[in-house]
Amino acid sequence: MNMLQSDLYQNRWVRIRLTAGDKDVVFNNLLTHIDKVSLCEAYKAIDGSKALGIDGVSKRNYGKQLEVNLENLLERIHKGTYKPQAKREVLIPKADGKQRPLAIGCFEDKLVEWTVAKILGSVYEPVFIRNSFGFRSDKSAHQAIQATYKSLKNNKRPHVVEIDFARFFNTIPHRKMMKILGRRITDRRFKGLVGRLMQAAIQTADGVIKPTVVGSPQGSIASPVLANIYLNEMLDQWFIENYASYSVIVRYADDPVFLFRSKAKAKSFVAQLNQRVAQYGLELNQEKTRIINFHNTEKTQFDFLGFTFYWGIGLGLKRRLKVKTQKKQLHKKIQEFDHWVKKIRNQLKTSEIWALAKAKLRGHYNYFGYAMNWTKLNHFYYEAVRSLFKWLNRRSQKCSYNWEGFKERLEQFPLGKPPPTNQLRKLEWSTYV
Repeated sequence: MNMLQSDLYQNRWVRIRLTAGDKDVVFNNLLTHIDKVSLCEAYKAIDGSKALGIDGVSKRNYGKQLEVNLENLLERIHKGTYKPQAKREVLIPKADGKQRPLAIGCFEDKLVEWTVAKILGSVYEPVFIRNSFGFRSDKSAHQAIQATYKSLKNNKRPHVVEIDFARFFNTIPHRKMMKILGRRITDRRFKGLVGRLMQAAIQTADGVIKPTVVGSPQGSIASPVLANIYLNEMLDQWFIENYASYSVIVRYADDPVFLFRSKAKAKSFVAQLNQRVAQYGLELNQEKTRIINFHNTEKTQFDFLGFTFYWGIGLGLKRRLKVKTQKKQLHKKIQEFDHWVKKIRNQLKTSEIWALAKAKLRGHYNYFGYAMNWTKLNHFYYEAVRSLFKWLNRRSQKCSYNWEGFKERLEQFPLGKPPPTNQLRKLEWSTYV
């Protein structure tokens, strides 16, 4: 065995994935992969700057007696006495005025979740479909956008089905989830550990401890891979088996779109999907589930992953598929930037605010940076400049800048306008396969 082969087979995650390539194989001894080495790997991988759980223990504090703590944790896991602590619930405002609950676990529980998620990801990665892009290594939202664009640009699948799951992460039935896992995993102790992680209680903002009888709350490290496993069976494989001949699915986490050649096929799919979703204990938001005639002769549009897909005028006055920042997303990002400047304007020096603003602009360009979206990038830039000028002038009763003085600062210390179109991503010539 050469050095390359030796390194390959020493990596437990690669070994599991290679074995999992056989779709008929079952795993009966996965708990052995939770050992001090994998827990140390988890310790190194987890970001220590994240919010703390209900015990208030940080990564730094846990690491002061790391060897002792890991040995104790490992013993409890393998004896079956480990039980995760309650997660702290944090409510995050959404654009529609509602709130999204996030569950913040204790650091020790994050170690277990990370290792379990790594094992599950290694077992299931080989059976996930190509067009499932969310929360997978070497997969991204940009690839999902590219796949959607490529499947629509030739106008052969003009009937788009949008769906929206109602509270997906918080409604996954535990029993159904464990049944799905049982088809590939027969290790009862490992499945029991997964079950305990899913059933970890939630502590609300007012201190009330609530049991978790359904769902895999967002915020848990293991939730994304569990969601992918559930949707892979409930949706992806079912779609591939029944509709993939002339139709396409593109899914990012719990946000999918479906592209059909005929409206009749799209209508049939939606009717059967409602039944399938109900069988798996989930629910569709009917107000946000619709069939769109997206033929290039129509003036329709749809939103996916923060972008709006629409037909515009291209070279030679031909209709061409385009994307732009979704209006709601653009408004949200502008508001977030404005609120951020207002909040920190008296806490940091101007130079520090400037540096952070530049980083925020770069982050916006990195995600929304398509050549055909340059106008919306420029819009965001000028709104950011406007916010900085407004709030930096309100740090005291006396004006810090007039507009001419502010322009001089912009010229001396540029914030970073959107890159020219030849430096941005181009969907028209995408090489995505």
